[in-house]
Amino acid sequence: MFRKIMHLTVALLLVFALNDPRAAQAETFSVGYIPYDGMSYTCIVNQELGLWKKYMPKGTELQFEGFITGPTLFNTLLAGKNHIGYVGAMPAVIACSKPDMASIKMVGTSLVCEGTNSSIMLVRTDAPEFKSYEELARWLDGKVIAAPRGSGTDLFMRKFFAKYNVKPKDYLNQNIEAIATNFRSGKLDAAGCWEPTVSRIATDVGEGIARIVAAGQSIPVPDVGTIIMRADFLEKHPDIAKAYLKSELEAQRYILDPANQKSVTEMLSKHAKGISLRVLWYTLYGKVPANHPDPVRRWQDFYITDSVRDYMVNNVTPFLHEEKVINIATLPEGTIDDSIAREVFKESGLDKPFSDKAVLGVIEGRPASESPFDN
Repeated sequence: MFRKIMHLTVALLLVFALNDPRAAQAETFSVGYIPYDGMSYTCIVNQELGLWKKYMPKGTELQFEGFITGPTLFNTLLAGKNHIGYVGAMPAVIACSKPDMASIKMVGTSLVCEGTNSSIMLVRTDAPEFKSYEELARWLDGKVIAAPRGSGTDLFMRKFFAKYNVKPKDYLNQNIEAIATNFRSGKLDAAGCWEPTVSRIATDVGEGIARIVAAGQSIPVPDVGTIIMRADFLEKHPDIAKAYLKSELEAQRYILDPANQKSVTEMLSKHAKGISLRVLWYTLYGKVPANHPDPVRRWQDFYITDSVRDYMVNNVTPFLHEEKVINIATLPEGTIDDSIAREVFKESGLDKPFSDKAVLGVIEGRPASESPFDN
């Protein structure tokens, strides 16, 4: 009799489970991010605080996977191994330019700034103190300069060269580690680079082998951290996509709160191995360049504003096409679709954008002396 009761109980539980709509949604989805780039900082906060668990249907799990570079990350999305990814403007456009492999959509932003994350120029430490961008430009004439080609940094450097008529001796294609090595050996006069490598090697809080002299404000040119999702994931699981973006919104608001600077930095250090807390703090909360009159380091837009859309469509896409990185001149229709993010923002109770520049708020850069960390 006892065995019969047990069998009946198990059978009933299975029936209930199979008919529970939440059980049908019990799947694992993958989120890709780059620990060594500011565009993924909100993803790290979301992961560390477990914010996503508050919004997901019961039984749904997320698996977070860190990548070293944007191309490696978006290739996993194209292959169907990831569903959600955090990348810069360039990798986002590249991923979305291959509809024959997979349809990828841009659904929101994880950061926006005036080039203070990925569009930063460094010079050797014995370079003069420049009083203007024009003075800097004339010093750059005939110099050896490097940047990772086909990146947002490359776009910034080329725009700077064009605006100020810079004629370098050599403009080399070098990755961020080669740039650091060549500054140490005295083989570079200047370079374009991104965070956290910039702060790690610059004089403000890092190794002190180069000096920050300009960022995207000099053009101006923005940096955009982009949240991308597979179109088939959005179509099959709009509830999961919406739940995730709710947690992303909370993570962005957490980063914006000045009271959380120390805890955010400590979270980042768990993922960006080998980088000091002082450097990580500066990549998010420090002022770049230190003497620039505009204190704003970054702002959080969450959804894709008109200015960001224009940059992706009319700057990034043509640049990558001209460089033969992508083979289409315009993005497929519907590539930029932030409708869910806008819906989440509206439902959050936030009545209107923070300002004409930022949807959620801004982070004002602070001098290195205000860092809560000594190393």
